[in-house]
Formats: sequence, structure tokens, C-alpha cells
Amino acid sequence: GMKYPISDNQGVAHETWIIPESDVYRLILKSQMPRAEKFEDWIFSEVIPTIRKTGRYGVIPIFVRRFNDNWDRVTPGYFSIISELFIRLHGKLEQAGHIIADKAPDGKEIRPDVSVGKTFPDWLEKNYPEFRGKFITYKHILPNGLEVDARQYENQVLPAFIEYVENDWLFNRATGYFQDRDPVAIDYLPKILEGIRVKPKLTGFDKLLKATSDVPPEKKDE
Repeated sequence: GMKYPISDNQGVAHETWIIPESDVYRLILKSQMPRAEKFEDWIFSEVIPTIRKTGRYGVIPIFVRRFNDNWDRVTPGYFSIISELFIRLHGKLEQAGHIIADKAPDGKEIRPDVSVGKTFPDWLEKNYPEFRGKFITYKHILPNGLEVDARQYENQVLPAFIEYVENDWLFNRATGYFQDRDPVAIDYLPKILEGIRVKPKLTGFDKLLKATSDVPPEKKDE
């Protein structure tokens, strides 16, 4: 470090030791204090890996990080719930002026894709039962490194999924979901709902998709 004159509120100059930022980091990394060790863990487990992967480090919402970490884990010909919600929920809320909070007041991570993932199968069974088995699972990685099985649906189910999100979940379930998790988001829901026109059940398209799904594999290849 070096001494540098700094004046107090009465104009009297005092020589004060100034430590370069790089030396501050060196001191922290050598320290055994709990706060220093926590800072060190953050640097090595989050900051440096993020810079290595993306070339930069910033405050990236957890929902976005999960999308970035998992989009390429989905099997070609399938879609994941988080990938679609990145567009139809996160993207629209961000455009309206709100970023989904990382955690609820109780400290739990906010994962709207879990809510959609749990409620979509029952809706699908009721409205498009022919699609109920059109999924497999992929290994979804969480920010803490844990991998969990998550559903990925065949692309032919996508119109039904969009219908569920835009006609049901956003209108009937989103407010309840965000109420105790990210209540500020509720103020922005009307802005994204304004641009959504409730669509009728995909009757005609449903028949077309069903006819396609019922064709034996060898027929499809002809």
C-alpha cells in the first residue's frame, strides 16, 4: 500500500494508508475469518466459472442461468418447460419491466416451471389425452450442481402447451403462484395478459395432430 493525504471535514490533511484493490483480494484469500472464506467460495464456485463459460460476470437471474445451463440438454424434437417459459413468462415480464426474483422471502428459489410442470399433465389429460404419454425426461441441472429428472415433451405437444400457459396458467394460476413468492410480479401480469388473446380449444388442429401421431412409424417414413 501507500500513504495518501486525505482531508477530514475540517480541512485538516491526514496521511492515510491506501491499499490497492488487488492487495485487498490477496488479504481476503489469506484470511481465515468466516466472511472471508464465504467470499472466497463465491469467487471460486460462481464468479470464475461464470467468466469461463460466458466471458463475463454480472447479476444474471437464476431463472436465466437455469435456462442457459439446460437448453442444450433437451433432446432434438422435444421442448422443455423452462425453455418455453423463458420466452412466454420471463421474457414477457422483463419486457413489461420486471425481472422475476431469484428467491421468495422465505429464501426458497422461485421456479415457476415447477408449478407449470406439475399442473400441465392433468390439464393435458383432460383436454388432449392423446398427448399424455408424449414425453421423456432429461437431466436438468440446478445452480447448486444437483441434477434432477425433468420432462421434455415432443414438439407436437407444443401448441397445446402454449394454450395451457397462455389461456390457463397465466390467467388462473400465476397470481396465486407469485402471491407469496414475488408479489411485485403480480402488478406486471396485466401488462403481459393484454397481449394475449384467449384462444379456443385447438379442435381442428388437434385432429390433425392426432391423425399424425396415430400414423405408424413406417408410414411416416414413406
